[in-house]
Amino acid sequence: MEDTGWWRSLELDGLVFITWGNHPFRKMVEAAVRAGITVAQVTDTQGIHSPLADWSAHIRAEKAHYWYEPRWKQIARTIVKIPVTTTVRVGIRDLPDARAITAGDYFLAPTPLASERYRRLVRRLRGAGQASKVHFAPFPVNFIFRYDPAIPKQDEVVAVGRWESTQKRTPFLMEAISRTLFRRPTTRFRIFGQKSTELERWHEHLSPELRSQVILEGLLPNTKIAEAYQRAKVILVSAAYEGCHNASAEAVCSGATVVGCRSPFLGVIEWHASRNSGSLAAEENPSSLSEALLEELGRWDRGERDPAAISEAWTKDLHADKVAARILSLFKARAKSIPQEQ
Repeated sequence: MEDTGWWRSLELDGLVFITWGNHPFRKMVEAAVRAGITVAQVTDTQGIHSPLADWSAHIRAEKAHYWYEPRWKQIARTIVKIPVTTTVRVGIRDLPDARAITAGDYFLAPTPLASERYRRLVRRLRGAGQASKVHFAPFPVNFIFRYDPAIPKQDEVVAVGRWESTQKRTPFLMEAISRTLFRRPTTRFRIFGQKSTELERWHEHLSPELRSQVILEGLLPNTKIAEAYQRAKVILVSAAYEGCHNASAEAVCSGATVVGCRSPFLGVIEWHASRNSGSLAAEENPSSLSEALLEELGRWDRGERDPAAISEAWTKDLHADKVAARILSLFKARAKSIPQEQ
């Protein structure tokens, strides 16, 4: 993939290349550009890996990434790493990444805030001209995820994840659900994804009344999950960090709302919760997450959420055809700016 001749043999007009802007991909991108291909690199991250992109978010993220450690250890890790990330790592990682980000014609970040951060990073390391290559383009959502007025919303909450992964904070999820059911026992929870031993043990020890309101769905096809989003009012996100959270994107396209924690690592969740599409926990703990969920369900009860409007607001940005049109418009602009051979 570093061979210009190989890229030229493909006779491509354009290339959308998921590289995250990581410098090991730079030679591949440069080879495609030399072959005359318009290249748009893609990332699914929120652009907080460098303090040059967003100092405050970077510092908070260093601590948040180790959420499972004792507080003293989180603070110690942050204090130890800051001198490295603000000096040595700028030269050995950030500058090479900035060169990689600008190796193609465009660099696409998945949220408006992420694009601002990447643009700031590139501007500081490569100049304003190179920073203009950074654009916003979300990850596409399949057309099956949409609001269906024929399917009435139920008092249901869905959760989707790899529950054996530490990142998904399964203990957060379990405690938040238990707290919510204690105060709102009529709400049904449907949990999709591989059943972890921890999740199954918790479910077994719930009282019979509460256990009947929590369904461990396991792994199911996307078509079944799409139907669940169409029925549900809320998707509950317990994760500690995400890049581009496809599940919440699919949910809002289906007219459901999002509840999650506020964190620099969850910028995409904050974006999906905008446009009257969700609520965020004030603190990163199960109690606060449960309070945010109860508040959001209350808004549904009071008629403050409109699933048709939520779906319309998000599908116009996130559905695959809209994302494709956004990228193709960049490619067309690039084509017009290249002098035509006489």
